[in-house]
Amino acid sequence: MKLHLLFLPLFLFWGSFAESAVPAETRASWRDAIPVLVNQQHQHTLAAVETLLERFPPEHAMSLERQAILLLLDNVLFDPEAAEKPALQAFFIVRTKGVVAALHQAPVTRGARICKLYNHGFIVRTPSVTLAFDLVSGRHLGNDGFVLPDELLEDLACACDLLFISHFHPDHADLRIAELFVRNGKRVAAPEGLWETRPFAEGLIYLKRTADAEQTIPIRGGADSVKVINYPGHQGDPVANNVVVVTTPDGLTFAHTGDQSNTGDFEWIDTVSKTQKIDVLMPNCWTPDLPRLIAGFNPVLVIPGHDNEISHTLDQRKPSWLIRERLGDMAGRAVLMAWGECYDYAAE
Repeated sequence: MKLHLLFLPLFLFWGSFAESAVPAETRASWRDAIPVLVNQQHQHTLAAVETLLERFPPEHAMSLERQAILLLLDNVLFDPEAAEKPALQAFFIVRTKGVVAALHQAPVTRGARICKLYNHGFIVRTPSVTLAFDLVSGRHLGNDGFVLPDELLEDLACACDLLFISHFHPDHADLRIAELFVRNGKRVAAPEGLWETRPFAEGLIYLKRTADAEQTIPIRGGADSVKVINYPGHQGDPVANNVVVVTTPDGLTFAHTGDQSNTGDFEWIDTVSKTQKIDVLMPNCWTPDLPRLIAGFNPVLVIPGHDNEISHTLDQRKPSWLIRERLGDMAGRAVLMAWGECYDYAAE
């Protein structure tokens, strides 16, 4: 008889005996310790991610090292209870502080510095203006630990000239951030009707939703202005979603799509590049037919957003490897970024 067959009944008996011999309360304590262990695992992983992001910054040609870093981050963010983990809460705050620090570094003298924040949030700084798109504090997750402190939100508001909000969903529209922008004398371009009864509503701008008109928004008390075309996008059929194309006083043009996801809108999406020269497109990574959307805008650079939104169920989160797949033959135009990273765009 083979030796392993001889001992198999003993192993089975011992496993069963060992399990039943452990008191139920002890087994329960083991289970209670699992979230602590998972958080420790995240803490070590995120510490490594922090170090590696510094060593391997965003790049057009995605190196194996860069892919590995983003995959490490994907693994943490695919925790169903990610927002509850102190390690990720701390990472969220630290990465956002890094953006504030980057905005206070040496001034941008040409091109643009593009900083990616949580979800679909971006800050774009050129020599003449600093634009913010869909910034959120994390409050929409309903976990007090995953919320940026007010002083940090104030720093972001003070660093920017103008905030664009694509639509009313709370992972894009944050009342507290809008309020702080207005309180600091900054304009907020909001979807029609959003917060119109709030005390700070006088600081909100409601742009017309039309592809046929260029609108002007004054900044810094009228000292300068940006030009905007507010394309009439949609999330599905019912949700109006502003897709803004913003041209700065420097002549650079940036597009942010919000949650654009209506195939009927390809009627105008396919024609954007006929009238606009887009420098940087910041699309939602899950939009239907991402390569076609990119082709319609025909940007020099693509920086996808809305990746790994942890308020969504796992089947709705979009990790870096899936974004690379969804980019298809447009991957060569894209730079994939983690929260808190900045990329210097050298205008042609």
